Amino acid sequence: MKLLKPAQPVAKTKDRFASQKRKQPSMTALLGAAIAIGAASNAHAADADSPFKFMIGTGLTYGGDSMVSVPLSDSSQDVFRAGGLVYTYGGGEYRLTDKVALQATVGYHMNYARASSDGKVRFTRIPVDLLALYAVTEKIRVGGGAQFVNSPELKGSGAASSVSQKYDSTVGAVMEGEYLFTPHIGVKLRYVAEKFKPRDGGASIDGSHAGFLFNYYF
Repeated sequence: MKLLKPAQPVAKTKDRFASQKRKQPSMTALLGAAIAIGAASNAHAADADSPFKFMIGTGLTYGGDSMVSVPLSDSSQDVFRAGGLVYTYGGGEYRLTDKVALQATVGYHMNYARASSDGKVRFTRIPVDLLALYAVTEKIRVGGGAQFVNSPELKGSGAASSVSQKYDSTVGAVMEGEYLFTPHIGVKLRYVAEKFKPRDGGASIDGSHAGFLFNYYF
């Protein structure tokens, strides 16, 4: 019976080969994961080195002359100003040097109020911003430029349908500062000086305003 023992290594050899075969998929998965990680790292490095980034942003603005008084449900009056209220935009940034970058965005700027007697008033315009920014530190940038405001219009509906006024397109001056929490997230404080002239004549109104904006770069 002891002569049968030499057959045992053959069985063990087969088991070892079977074990190696079972391990091959795991090695393939590890190799695939390594390739994927390497590709992601290269893509991230390429993105970091790229001088161009897309950007989107939104924020609140306040200021300017009173355009119309809107009666509210509590019998008070809402002073509807030419510099408000919600500003949303998108565009891109091109980095010229480590310190200097150019931004171009197009947006939608709207002030809105609901009257007590089922009426609505809104002032809308489409701003195009062309800006230059200088990096004072890694986190802080300052800059300025021009805002080209297109199709400004004051319009009412419902009980406020008699409110209707179009204004000429105009150009304003922008001054701003930005704090970058990360290379992708920043907040801006800005001031825009601009005036709107009624299309059918009359005195211009001041639409100058301050703004607090949130930016995302990608």
